[in-house]
Amino acid sequence: MKVSKKAIPVVAFALGACVFVSTALADMALGTGYDRLKDATKHTAAQLESGTNNFTLQTSYTLKDNDRILLHSSTVNKIDMVKQASEETSSTQNGAGEPTTTRYSYTDRERSIWKYDTEEKYYVMDYPEEYLQEQSSYKNPFNQRGAAEFERIVDALVGNLKDQVQVEESTNGAVTYSGSLTEAQVPAVVNAVASFGVMQLVNEQGYRGENQRLPELTSDVFVKKVTGTAVESETGLLEQATGEVILSGKDASGAVHDMTMSVIVSLTDVGTTSVEAPDLRNAAFEKVGKSGITEMYVGTYRNDIVMEKDGKFLKIGERTLEITGVDGDKVSGKYSETVKPGFESEYGEPYDFTFEYEPDGSKPMSFFTYANAQGEQEYGQLSPGGAGKLYLNLQIEIIDDSSYRSNDKPHFNGEFNRVFEE
Repeated sequence: MKVSKKAIPVVAFALGACVFVSTALADMALGTGYDRLKDATKHTAAQLESGTNNFTLQTSYTLKDNDRILLHSSTVNKIDMVKQASEETSSTQNGAGEPTTTRYSYTDRERSIWKYDTEEKYYVMDYPEEYLQEQSSYKNPFNQRGAAEFERIVDALVGNLKDQVQVEESTNGAVTYSGSLTEAQVPAVVNAVASFGVMQLVNEQGYRGENQRLPELTSDVFVKKVTGTAVESETGLLEQATGEVILSGKDASGAVHDMTMSVIVSLTDVGTTSVEAPDLRNAAFEKVGKSGITEMYVGTYRNDIVMEKDGKFLKIGERTLEITGVDGDKVSGKYSETVKPGFESEYGEPYDFTFEYEPDGSKPMSFFTYANAQGEQEYGQLSPGGAGKLYLNLQIEIIDDSSYRSNDKPHFNGEFNRVFEE
């Protein structure tokens, strides 16, 4: 079962912002501070993978456009490396004043269990025997593909900002790193690369729902401010890291937007975290196949194709996802797009295809194939969300057996809501 993709649109921006925060903090900690901070980060990642039995990771991030909250999300992830099990509780609020949605999940070598706050029952997916193999609930990101190249890029971007960092050592051996950068202090190359990258992420997302309106920054984009702290315990583990990056820019109408991403990551309860499966003896639950999609998902789902133009949001078309059948683990369906006359060149050729999605339980990831408008084969994914929701991911590029990237076209929205007959 894949994690709900409801927050993916803004997560893309968050990841871009976090990458910049990491780079900027590296700049601020150049020299001894930089080396110590990087070593502590690597040591922590290695210890979590092979030097600790269990731990808890807590993350929280908030995305704002000026003073308007676009998204607030928090996650508590309990991991037991010995049991190869994890529990995760996440909550998301899509805009100020909007209701908060929560999701709980438990995963071990044999099964996944999850529950949404909008439903009264759990969903249970048992893994086939061929999938019951040694697997880690946490993998060291520094050992993943591309990590070394990313580290070299960060090293190459550091400048002469060693005086901007403050390193405070306490009597018990703990170390606190802190620093801040203003617009004038951000190195030009870092500002250019980060501004372009984050602007592309924001513009590609464009519009992702009624409460996730990301402004399309078209000019005068720059990093306005960066602040960050990191706390290293006496044992050499990074216990907490905070960061905030403010990206400023103008939209097509000339209005100024300060996009603020705040991130907090905490490591707690190392060696004392308890991970337990939920007790289902007196609970309502439903067994599902490897896709996580049951017969109750058969039906039609839609969302609007929306773009920003001249400072306004325009509906330029509609997407339709139809689940025509569910037979065990196999899901059959159709997908199509209709675009209003005059907007074809801006949106591109619309999709219109059928598909069959049958996840392979022996593999960590599964995809379905479909043909685009040129008849070329592409890869997609489908996953359930909360009540009456499905998430569709298209134009997937498979990197290796355990990783992929999505190359969604501009203005694409993968969140679909069920169409109910009145």
